[in-house]
Amino acid sequence: MNARDFALIAQESYTSTPDIGVEESASRAIVRHTEAGLVVAFPGSDNGACWEADFDVLPVSVPGAGEVHSGFLNAWRAISVPVLAAIAGQPVTLVGHSLGAAIALMAAMDMTISGNPPAAVYCFEPPRVSPDMTLRTLLASVPLHLFKNGLDIVPDVPLGWQHPALVTHIGKPALPFPNVLDHAIERVIGALS
Repeated sequence: MNARDFALIAQESYTSTPDIGVEESASRAIVRHTEAGLVVAFPGSDNGACWEADFDVLPVSVPGAGEVHSGFLNAWRAISVPVLAAIAGQPVTLVGHSLGAAIALMAAMDMTISGNPPAAVYCFEPPRVSPDMTLRTLLASVPLHLFKNGLDIVPDVPLGWQHPALVTHIGKPALPFPNVLDHAIERVIGALS
């Protein structure tokens, strides 16, 4: 499977009934068995609870990972037990778009701290998740694939914060200046085609 295949699963996470979590919450995921193995995908912001998680930006300290975005961490931890039960120690690829990408990174963080890191993580249009570089050090051995389409502004916030890996730039900008049009998962899929 390639990045586009995982982006299609990220897109599906918006329209499918969640296998884990509540549809009206920020904390939900779909679980798919693919030719690449088990995939857990988290959708991005599409309701009020998601926006609350996005704007709960105060950093919280996680032993071994440094400081991370409290809203993203809380959204992950609300479903961490059933997600980890669904994985049951199997190799898993974590996938997400926007808020879902941030939740996938929080899941990767907890899994790595517990000694069972994910096989890979695919993040499309991820916001920054940490004000320091400790999380990048923790996840250095996990295959992280972070994508930014065009001139999307979401991967550039919060200002001054860090991504846990280098970001791959894809696609042509919809507008000649930073924008949110480039953020749409459909544009990401088009850029990866």
